[in-house]
Amino acid sequence: MKLNELLLDFLQEEGYRPKVDPEDGEITFKSEGLTYSYFPDENDDQYFRLMLPAIYDVNEDNKYEVLEAIDKTNFNIKVIKLYTVHDRSVWAALEILMDTTPEMNEIVPRAITLLRHARTDFYQNLEE
Repeated sequence: MKLNELLLDFLQEEGYRPKVDPEDGEITFKSEGLTYSYFPDENDDQYFRLMLPAIYDVNEDNKYEVLEAIDKTNFNIKVIKLYTVHDRSVWAALEILMDTTPEMNEIVPRAITLLRHARTDFYQNLEE
């Protein structure tokens, strides 16, 4: 079974009410008021990337501070990568390689926790 199918099954079983984009297979779901996205990679069945999109808006006035905060958070939080998308917003991603029998009930809750923590760390770094 593919990762996207395993993730979808897990989310449905846990009551998250995921939505699947028919065009690209993106899976979105909400947890505690935040929307998460999973983008399947058709070329790599073991690549798992769960994202917390658009956590902060970027503009010319704040770009330098945003990049500094991103750099600090990327250093502080393991398996998390923050970056700007089209120089307009900051996204947080958890990217890992899975084995062939992943335990979604162990991975997904921890991924959500790490993404939330990275978001908080990023906001704190912005305030410094």
